[in-house]
Amino acid sequence: MARGFQKTMMTALGATDHVMTVLSVTDLTPGFRRIRFSAPTMIDGRETPTASYVRLWAPDPKEPGKVHQRGYTLVEPDAATGQVSFDFVLHEPMGPASAWAAAAKPGDTITASYYMFHKFEPPEDPEGYLLMGDPAAIPAINAILGVLPPEARVVIILQAHAPGDAAIPVTTHPGADVLWTGPGTGALAGAVPHRDWSNWYAWVAAEGAAIKELRATLNRVHGFPLSDIKHAAYWMRGKAMRLRKEAGPSAGETVTRDQPTTQPPFVPIAAANAAAPAAPRPRWRSQRGVELLGSLRWKLRAAGALQGLISLMQLAPLVLMAELGRRLLAGEGRWEVLSPLILWAIALYGAAATLSAGLMLWLHAVDAQFGHTLRVSIVTKLARLPLGWFTDRNAATVHQAVQEDAGRLHYMVTHAVPDVVAGIVTPLAVILYLFAVDAALAAMLFLPLIAFVALYILMMRGVADKLVEFANWTKRANAAASAFVEALPVVRVFGGDGRALRAVLDGQAAFLNGWQRPMAGRKVASQLAIQPPTFLLLITAAGCWRVLSGGMAPADLLPFLFLGTVFGAQIMTVMYGFVPLREAKQAARRIGLLLEEPELDRSRSSRELPPGPLGLRFDGVSFGYRPGKPVLRDVDLVLKPGTMTALVGPSGAGKSTLAGLPGRFHDVTDGAIRIVSGETEIDIRQLKPEALQRAVGFVFQDVRLIKETLRENIALARPGATMAEIEAAARAARIHERILAAPRGYDSVVGEDARLSGGEAQRLSIARALLADPPMLVLDEATAFADPESEHLVQQALSALVGRRTVLVVAHRLHTVTHADCIAVMQAGRIVQSGRHQELLARPGLYRDLWQAGERKSA
Repeated sequence: MARGFQKTMMTALGATDHVMTVLSVTDLTPGFRRIRFSAPTMIDGRETPTASYVRLWAPDPKEPGKVHQRGYTLVEPDAATGQVSFDFVLHEPMGPASAWAAAAKPGDTITASYYMFHKFEPPEDPEGYLLMGDPAAIPAINAILGVLPPEARVVIILQAHAPGDAAIPVTTHPGADVLWTGPGTGALAGAVPHRDWSNWYAWVAAEGAAIKELRATLNRVHGFPLSDIKHAAYWMRGKAMRLRKEAGPSAGETVTRDQPTTQPPFVPIAAANAAAPAAPRPRWRSQRGVELLGSLRWKLRAAGALQGLISLMQLAPLVLMAELGRRLLAGEGRWEVLSPLILWAIALYGAAATLSAGLMLWLHAVDAQFGHTLRVSIVTKLARLPLGWFTDRNAATVHQAVQEDAGRLHYMVTHAVPDVVAGIVTPLAVILYLFAVDAALAAMLFLPLIAFVALYILMMRGVADKLVEFANWTKRANAAASAFVEALPVVRVFGGDGRALRAVLDGQAAFLNGWQRPMAGRKVASQLAIQPPTFLLLITAAGCWRVLSGGMAPADLLPFLFLGTVFGAQIMTVMYGFVPLREAKQAARRIGLLLEEPELDRSRSSRELPPGPLGLRFDGVSFGYRPGKPVLRDVDLVLKPGTMTALVGPSGAGKSTLAGLPGRFHDVTDGAIRIVSGETEIDIRQLKPEALQRAVGFVFQDVRLIKETLRENIALARPGATMAEIEAAARAARIHERILAAPRGYDSVVGEDARLSGGEAQRLSIARALLADPPMLVLDEATAFADPESEHLVQQALSALVGRRTVLVVAHRLHTVTHADCIAVMQAGRIVQSGRHQELLARPGLYRDLWQAGERKSA
């Protein structure tokens, strides 16, 4: 593609040119060449995310002085040395870039344009990754494969243009299937297997025409939402590629293999797809956001249509007043001639105001109903999610959905559509009317807009580099500030002046000053270009010149003075109005993803607790937070009624995960957890939620207290408990004396006049569990944050529990559970040893190793 216009636009948008020098040339296969470059001005410490690419400008081999642009993925960028590699496909006949690469030797140079490095940012936890492209996309696909987790499911479909393409090395990934198809614009689109692609993420890089057809096929045939398809065209029109397609087999045909037997075979996928039955229509979590807005679609369209009418009605009085002025200037003063204009102007103005108020009232009513329904849906959803979902990250997700995202949807429903429609209809109607009055003067109204665009482009030049540099300065400042805060006690004791932090902040301030100060003038100038006074001055000057030169009548200047000044301001309304619309769609997508979170299956949850003492049986339990990545593997464990069982093991062994499963924090992937009462065993998935809640109580290592009184915190599970029962639970948990020492005793409010230490908060949570009186109790690191005195008190409380309840304890410090009836030792998600303390200590194994390591640490 000729440099010309596109090069000019890229430069205008802030792209910068960099000259790269060839360091070495290596042929990975006969048709695939890797060239190492020195590019110190481009690879100068910038972050280069996965699958980043730049545009190379290759000289035309037939027309000197002409260059063509093409995208190339960065391979092994080295910020320290300023070096980077690019891989070139050397097919016959060659395009300009391949021809340059075929003749390249150390010392040669080529220019590359850098705007900003693109990031590989798939949605969170997709079901799998569909990566598609041709040989030129393999470097990017290799980079993506290098960062995907090993348990990820990946399907790679590659399009060969020559028999040797299958020899190009593709990064090995344990979950990847690599398929090859033949050349042709429609080959990639026809190669996508018919299957359930629900919640998969598609990444595509190829020639522009192939991408267009493939993207349409992924959307229409396979159901991919367009937001879940990331596409990048490495080149837009490839004449050489078209010749290659004509020279090779037709689309969908198998390419003849001429490689060693170790290379992956070409698969005639398109033929298989033609015979395969159509798969059921898949579904993506991201579609829920679109569905959320579905009920609003016709209402927003109606609001837009009504706002268009209102905008015209609001303009009509101004047009009538301009006509009134023209008639007055013409010497017409009769009331019967002028009165219809005045009365119609008043009537239209009143009608427009009434309709506008009614529209706003209706939209606010629609928003109130929609917002209420939405929040009820979120709350209902939260009640059906497993308890293990409620992490700190997901709590922030809920807060954002209920507060920030719901607010963005409010603006979209009530204001965004009318604002955008008014911003489009008003200037369009104005300019058409003014062109009818005087085309020459109306055309001059575009001059401020042209000036605004030019000044804005000038202001934005180089902004991509500056944004990257700004991000780097921000990271450095945050790191320096964190280091200073962490070291502050030492600095205060031994002295220090924070010189390192001050130097970083001074550097950041100097950078911002050097960046923003020159930009401030350009920003002010660009804004002034489209302000009403600018249009007024232009209309006055140009209009007077037109009148004096005889080009227009003096009366024709009035419509411009009445209407011309709103032209630029309305266009800015449109520009700014689309931003909240885009934010609202993103907010709807996030809320939709929240509403699509997997729920607990309660279709079988109908049974009550059996009578008598209760125990637990873990029967072949396996579990993983993500498919293909198990955290627990085939766990068998029996908790007899009235006993205490301890889970110990190294960090990351799966102890806390296993301890949370009896409360259905998550459902097991395989196996079952059963409540045992005598000869009766009931799968916990068959119990009613309230029955399971009564059966199993929890004391977490991360204690959560509500901002209420200490009494209400203890009685959280039993709001109707008497004061005597609350005090009895507090005494048993060894926290009663501490509560009495608070300013208002049991009526002291947490966080205001009662501030508890970590150990005290844990004893309060034990009191809460005691008052709930569950027959089974799970203590997850109950002494994790306790000081020695609190730990002793907690141990006393635990001792009181063992005789009456079935207790499961997760512990890191082995000496706290030496009295347990059974100690289960976990490693890598499995139970590798079990028994009492003395039994485990007497035989070689992980428990004895951990015990001895603890003794050495204490010594």
